[in-house]
Amino acid sequence: MKRLTRRFKALSDGTRLSLLVLLSERPCCVCELAAALNLSQPTVTRHLQKLSDAGFVSAERHGFFQIYRLAPEDDEARRLLMLAFEALKDDPAAEALREKLRRLEVGPPFLRQEACGLCAGPEEKTLAEKEG
Repeated sequence: MKRLTRRFKALSDGTRLSLLVLLSERPCCVCELAAALNLSQPTVTRHLQKLSDAGFVSAERHGFFQIYRLAPEDDEARRLLMLAFEALKDDPAAEALREKLRRLEVGPPFLRQEACGLCAGPEEKTLAEKEG
């Protein structure tokens, strides 16, 4: 029950939901996420840590950049993310965030070419394709 409580708490915050929306578009570095949300990098990092602790995102270092991506650690986390994205699919604020990320010109250029990797296998579409 502790893990589920942590996950619901992570999803109950608007900033963290916004971060998940952005990460559903593609992997991002903290500087991109901070610019898209008009928040400081330390604030974004704290929210990302909560999402990571809840099992929704992972991070890896690429040179100077810490890259975050959706990476649900189990089926429960995957189902909760899918429910959240389904609820946000027609939300104008979520679409505005996605569009803002598409237009950003900060962070490493190689990230702008990657799509969300939430799918479990090649037969599944990515969240970005599902939200289409």
